[in-house]
Amino acid sequence: MFNRRFAAKMLAVCAVTALLAVGAGCGNDDSDNTSAAPSKSGAPTVTEAVTVNFEKFFDGATSADQKIALLENGPAFADAIKAQADSPMAKSASAKVTNVATIDSDHADVTFDVLFNGKPALSGQQGSAVVVDNTWKVTASTFCALLTLEGAAPPVCGAPAPATPGATPAPGAPTVAPAPTS
Repeated sequence: MFNRRFAAKMLAVCAVTALLAVGAGCGNDDSDNTSAAPSKSGAPTVTEAVTVNFEKFFDGATSADQKIALLENGPAFADAIKAQADSPMAKSASAKVTNVATIDSDHADVTFDVLFNGKPALSGQQGSAVVVDNTWKVTASTFCALLTLEGAAPPVCGAPAPATPGATPAPGAPTVAPAPTS
């Protein structure tokens, strides 16, 4: 008998693992350009910028360093992102942004699908983006929510912390502590 709950959980684990993974030799884009392609007016709209950066963050071909740069408080998650670097599922993971709702000039709500081999694995996921140093980034709370689905959220996901320099947290949004330095 097919157990839908078990299958859904396994699919979530695989999808989140693949989202974090960056397979060796994946992608040739060494640039750190995290800005969206400009609209007809020359500057990207909020929707364009959020969509490009969200999808790039969740793309299995994006390097760990680029993912860290596209994540709010990214350095605090470096170990978690790099730990998945050798996953063979990396090439098949991606995300498709289906809606961006601007809250204010620095915050947006994002609805997205997690894709596995181009097919939806987790549809209608709710997340958010925040502007940090003039770049739209995936919020730490969005990333932590997906890691929690996997059952492997790092301690940084539960630790309160000061706000990211250059950004103000969305009302009610959790923050994360910076990674301890050695």
